[in-house]
Amino acid sequence: MLAARYHGKHDLRVEEVREPDLEADEVLVDLQAASLCGSDVNYLTGKTEPASDPLTLGHEGAGVVREVGETVRSVAVGDRVAIHYIRSCGICRPCSRGYDNRCRNRDSIGHHVDGTFAEYIAVPERALMALPDDVSFAEGSIAGCAVATGYHAVQRADLAPGDAVVVFGAGGVGLHAVLWATHVGAGTVIAVDLEDEQLAAAAEYGADLTVNPSTDDAQAAILEATDDWGADAAIECSGSAVAMETAIDAIGGQNGYESGTVVGVGIQTSDISLDFGDVREGQFRVVGDHRRSDLEEILTLLEREQVDVSPSITHEIDLEEIQSGIDLMLDGNERIGRIVVNTTG
Repeated sequence: MLAARYHGKHDLRVEEVREPDLEADEVLVDLQAASLCGSDVNYLTGKTEPASDPLTLGHEGAGVVREVGETVRSVAVGDRVAIHYIRSCGICRPCSRGYDNRCRNRDSIGHHVDGTFAEYIAVPERALMALPDDVSFAEGSIAGCAVATGYHAVQRADLAPGDAVVVFGAGGVGLHAVLWATHVGAGTVIAVDLEDEQLAAAAEYGADLTVNPSTDDAQAAILEATDDWGADAAIECSGSAVAMETAIDAIGGQNGYESGTVVGVGIQTSDISLDFGDVREGQFRVVGDHRRSDLEEILTLLEREQVDVSPSITHEIDLEEIQSGIDLMLDGNERIGRIVVNTTG
């Protein structure tokens, strides 16, 4: 089968590999769609590194069950499924409390073990979710990371109806944070990004105000939009240390006690500083991976047509063209939402 394999910085090869063997608790999925994420780009540019090398990249995907292991009971051959990239044990303390993202024994598809940029993938039964018939494979694929990470971030922000929220970084995760903030009833949603095209997309997703800090004073705009109270929540999705500093400022009002919640989502690769007084009566939360239950809820909302994530899919390419998708994300010359990879061969 074909797979897109990481062999080090700037070295992605589409090559023939053998189909994976199945363990008793695993399922072989005939992948129909996968999607590119910023973390894939980070690996290839050397910003971060996967845990294995060589490695089939990709952690977002959806497809059809082709074969099941002897102990598998929840899915059958022919079922449509979406991939949950966290491989958890299901029995440790965090798992038993519904936090499989904090599993002591977890690893991740596309980081520790081979991922979704392939024609087939073997995954544990627990890492699959039923994909409703009315949800496309492409939508099921992007639901597994960008959509779900934005959803989880908004959940962790504890937004109440009418709250003001600022989303920093209007990329794949940030756009969906805007979408979910609007969905839960935020009163004012502000998007901050350096690219006007991404801000235009954020407005389409429901942002009431968009701010480009290269031309506007972001903090002044946020205070004006919130009657000088500052934001109830700031969700930082870009991974920029400067954006994180602005997010911390964004939740402050007129004194050291008027403070909201900062949710850090974007991977910070440089040090950031936080003074006690910045969030004295507020909160600072670092949010990584979503939970299995988050993905389940999202797929239900998609099935009921309560949200529409299809506009997020701006490009579709074949597996053999995956490098062109990476180049698109790096160039930044056009609006990039989610790039879906056709993995059917």
